[in-house]
Amino acid sequence: MPSPIVTSIPPVFSRKDAEGREIGEAYLARCVQSWRDCGFDPVTVNSVNEALHPLIATLGIRVERVPRDAAAITGRPHVFLQDLLDAARRVCGERVFITNADIELEMTSDASARVARLGPMQALALRRRDHNGEKNLDTVPYDSGVDLLGVGRSALEGIDAGALVFGMPWWDHFVPLMLLWRGAEVAPGSGALAWHLDHDGRWNKKQYIRSGQEFLRLIDAVPADMRRDPWVSDHVARLRRIRRGAYGTNLARQVEARLVAHLMPRARIHIRRVLRETSLANTAVLDRITGGA
Repeated sequence: MPSPIVTSIPPVFSRKDAEGREIGEAYLARCVQSWRDCGFDPVTVNSVNEALHPLIATLGIRVERVPRDAAAITGRPHVFLQDLLDAARRVCGERVFITNADIELEMTSDASARVARLGPMQALALRRRDHNGEKNLDTVPYDSGVDLLGVGRSALEGIDAGALVFGMPWWDHFVPLMLLWRGAEVAPGSGALAWHLDHDGRWNKKQYIRSGQEFLRLIDAVPADMRRDPWVSDHVARLRRIRRGAYGTNLARQVEARLVAHLMPRARIHIRRVLRETSLANTAVLDRITGGA
C-alpha cells in the first residue's frame, strides 16, 4: 500500500523551460507522477483561504485543509509548518514523508523498499539537484536545505515548529536539527534522487530574516528532554556563540563582530551576519541527516 507523501501545492504553479516557454502544469504533473512511481500517495495541505490548483482534482490528489494561513507574514496563504506536520501525522501511518511541490523523485526498487521500512525513530533526507531541463548526475547537490524528508512517526512527536512557514527559509534547517537532537537514527538515502527545475521568484530578505529569527527562538525553547544528542547540543552552543559575535574571517572582523553583538545586538547588520553564519554552520546538520550526500 502506498505511503502518503505530504506537500503544499500552490494555486498558481509556473515554471519555464530553457526556451522560456510556460510548462508549469506539465512539470507539476511530472513531479506528482514521480512520487507515485516511487510508491507514494500524494497529499496536499492547503489553507481554507486558498484556491486549489485545478490539477489537484485532475490528478486525484488528496487534500487536507487547515484553518489558518501565513498571508500576514508572506503575503500569500502559505501553510504554517506546524499545520503541515500535524496534517502529515493525521494522514500517515507509521512514517511521515514530506517534499516540496516542485521536486521530482527517482528511486531504485531497493531504495523504495528501504524508505517504506523506516522505523519509528529513523529519518531520511535528500538534497535536491538543480537543473534547467537536462538532468546531470554530476551536478553538485544544493547544500543549504533538504527537499525530501522521511521520518518515523515517533521522531516527530512533540516538535514545536512555532511560526515557521512551509516553503519559506529555515523550515528545512529546523526539522532536521530537531530530528537529530532528539536522537533520530539516520537512514541511508542511497539509490534515491531529488531533482528540481531551477526558477526565479523565491523568498525575499525580509522573509529570510524573519524566519531565521524564529528558527533561533525555537531552538532556544527546546525542552531539555528533547536534547538527547550531544553533537547537536554542541552545535546549538556554537550557534549561540555566533549570536554573541563569534564570527569573522580575520581578527579585525572578529573584534568588530563582538563589539557590534555587545553594543548593538538588535542592529540589522548584526542580525543579517548572524543568520548568514548560522546558515553556513547548519550545513553540518544537513550533511549529517543526508549522510553527506
